[in-house]
Amino acid sequence: MTTSETDRPGAEVAAHPPGRRELNKARTRERMLEALRDQLGEDRLEGLTVESVAEAAGVSRRTFFNYFASLEAALAEGMSSPITTLTEAFAARPLDEPPLVAMQRTIEVSPVPHELLAWIAAVRCTGQERHGLALNIWSYHRDWLEGLLRDRVPEGDPLAASGLAGTVMAIFEAAERHWIQTAGDVVDERSAAEFNRLLHRGLQFAATGWTQTD
Repeated sequence: MTTSETDRPGAEVAAHPPGRRELNKARTRERMLEALRDQLGEDRLEGLTVESVAEAAGVSRRTFFNYFASLEAALAEGMSSPITTLTEAFAARPLDEPPLVAMQRTIEVSPVPHELLAWIAAVRCTGQERHGLALNIWSYHRDWLEGLLRDRVPEGDPLAASGLAGTVMAIFEAAERHWIQTAGDVVDERSAAEFNRLLHRGLQFAATGWTQTD
């Protein structure tokens, strides 16, 4: 059975513009994300709770959970837009291109934006160990990457996808650690360019068997 034009995702939205209720819900969601971003900018992860975000946004704890399952879910949504852009750029690469090479090419044409890096910097940990919340966010994005890589490994082998995702996440974390040493609290276009240079170099190391980056 074929899908009609009106059954396609987005078709109903196009035919029926969002009403006042939907607009109010969208504003409430954005207000909570803004409160979350503001608190991260001031206090990093220390003292960050559902209650503190809800209070800053002027909503109840119950309202927060009507929109987000957890703080991790809210943080993941805050990062979702730039991640979607990267996902689409990666998906557009030829399927016969080696995964790590495809990632390098993706970073070249669609670098990690400073907006996403600002979120990443906000959830970083200044000590030796990552904060539990940051670990959960890290795990969330590792799972996302593993799913993304399934079509890029032989026969969609889940072990290969998992191993490759782990390698990429390790490279990303190494680039992040080196980047934070120089970027500090300044996340702008210039510091984002430096992060992308480090990430690209790390991916190139892995793609060439850790032998050279030329």
